[in-house]
Amino acid sequence: MLNNQVIVTDTSLRAYARRNDQGIVDAASLTSGEWEEVRGRNANSTKAQLVQCAKCWELYREAQWLRTYSTSKGTRVVSHQPGESRPDHDYEPVETEEHRAWNSRAFVIGEAEGYNPRREAWAPNMKTRADVLLTGTLTIAYEHQHSPFSTTSRYSAAERTRQAAAVGRTAMWHATNDKVRGQVPILRTDGGLPPKVILNPNYRHEFRGGVYRIEIYTCTVREGYECPNRKFSGCGKPHARGQVTAGQLDDVLRGAPVGAYMPITDANVIRAPRFFWTDRHSYDQYVAYIAGTGPASLLNGAPRDLTKTRSGGRQGHSKAREAQLQAARKQSAPYPAAGACETGKPKCGQPARLYPAGWRCDQHKPSSHWFAR
Repeated sequence: MLNNQVIVTDTSLRAYARRNDQGIVDAASLTSGEWEEVRGRNANSTKAQLVQCAKCWELYREAQWLRTYSTSKGTRVVSHQPGESRPDHDYEPVETEEHRAWNSRAFVIGEAEGYNPRREAWAPNMKTRADVLLTGTLTIAYEHQHSPFSTTSRYSAAERTRQAAAVGRTAMWHATNDKVRGQVPILRTDGGLPPKVILNPNYRHEFRGGVYRIEIYTCTVREGYECPNRKFSGCGKPHARGQVTAGQLDDVLRGAPVGAYMPITDANVIRAPRFFWTDRHSYDQYVAYIAGTGPASLLNGAPRDLTKTRSGGRQGHSKAREAQLQAARKQSAPYPAAGACETGKPKCGQPARLYPAGWRCDQHKPSSHWFAR
């Protein structure tokens, strides 16, 4: 929805009872009966004057009467009259307790990991705003999306992700509502949890979708039945197939700012959606062998050394291109899972994890007061 925060002016409408303490109604939370009643009564919106834009009234004291209708697919739409919306009228929902709890969990995890978290962090160009901004070797803009994305280009998931990327931010969308769909990677966990459960550090928020592991394999006659090139006898080229990975939200929040998890868009991966998150090892393998790098040979799931000539197994590349591909494949190693603590003189040397400041053990990690706030 373009702006689902509205003011219902008629007290006889059932939706009027949905007002919060500010007198604002979230149109996305209306029941089917309440929505149909509003939509039917508001057919001639400028004359009926039933549904008013809450933000225009709060910020500019302007009474702008909104249209309410459903698309052919049943999607609810609340929008301004054609040509009436203001250029500075951005989407800003009223924060619910659930939404606030998810943001608080992301903030505390970022604080414990030393990612200098910031709430409601506007981009320098003021075009995007992150619910929680986590800064490591990568800058992650965490967004908990509880209502369906707008279908208009300005507020769509893809456009908001592109705007974040334009200022060096990686958007991390998290949803607990099955109706939240968009052409972006979305992490999904269970919904309907009370805030105290969301904030409980002992509760594991397991993924229901959004994270896949990628396996690279050579297409032979055994895999020909699902060959993307329609070669039932096997095309001999490397392909990628995905598998849903068990995990929890906290791990991705800790790992994404240091590159341990990466998003993939428009993926060419069998048994996986077009948009998802994956671990760093899978990401590097996908980039090296599938994402525009051309053919390569595999032996037992690992790259096999071939002669780097035009008449060899990798035909069609120049010497310079072959050097680029080989460098990319050398970087396709699993993301380090352990290391030695670099703190102290002499160095501590205890088993450690990677933080933005370097390898640190539990004793010397940036912060030890997990959920102390």
